[in-house]
Amino acid sequence: MKKISENKIKKFKLIGLFIYVLIACLIVYLTKPVYIFSIFIVLVPPAIINFLWLKKSRKKILIFSIVSTFLFAFAIELSSRLANTWDVQSILPRLFGLIPLENMLFAFLNIFWVLCFYEYFVDKDKTIKISKKFKYLVALFCLFSLIIFSIYFYDSNKIAMNYFTTAIIVLIIPAIIIFSKKPKLLKKIILPLIFFAIVFFIYELISLKIGSWWWPGEYLLPIKMFGKVLPLDDIIIWYFLSTITLIGGYEFFADDWK
Repeated sequence: MKKISENKIKKFKLIGLFIYVLIACLIVYLTKPVYIFSIFIVLVPPAIINFLWLKKSRKKILIFSIVSTFLFAFAIELSSRLANTWDVQSILPRLFGLIPLENMLFAFLNIFWVLCFYEYFVDKDKTIKISKKFKYLVALFCLFSLIIFSIYFYDSNKIAMNYFTTAIIVLIIPAIIIFSKKPKLLKKIILPLIFFAIVFFIYELISLKIGSWWWPGEYLLPIKMFGKVLPLDDIIIWYFLSTITLIGGYEFFADDWK
């Protein structure tokens, strides 16, 4: 009996992850749980499973994800909520009365699962140690958060940032800098980019339908779904640009930059 190749095993696992997300989204659609429970149903199990498939990169990805969430994502959420860019169903206390903790869990998984997926299916889980350059990313995150929270306490209106302001500052400019130095990395992003664009689109549609997510602000490219606003700004920026910049930043600051 022929041994099943590693590539075939990974294909089965990839299909399995996607099928799980589809089934989980159907369960969420039918049962309509509150937002935080839908996150635990749809995103937590496949992220943990994908994490356990790794052998060498676990510690590195976990550190990167935790640091990025606490030192970066909180500041982004604050500036975006001040601009009324998005909002979510929240049953937990909100930091400063604005930042939903549920979305911080979502932000963590958006980083954590994407990187677990990238390492396992694309980058071959080959590097154990976190790069010495990681300290520079921590410094940049600390500086960014310090600026955002300092201005917030001085005059909160001055840090309200809509989708495209946020995208230019934290996604587009960093991505141009990173990939202009190593454009060949772009081909390694294709699979996770497509996979998570589909996964997050399906999950976001379900979330919009059952009232977990909504978009109350003004947008450049608003469309109507289920009689509600779903901005194409969100799809372009968070489904595509965020995945590209996340993986590029991870490779440059934490991984082997290959």
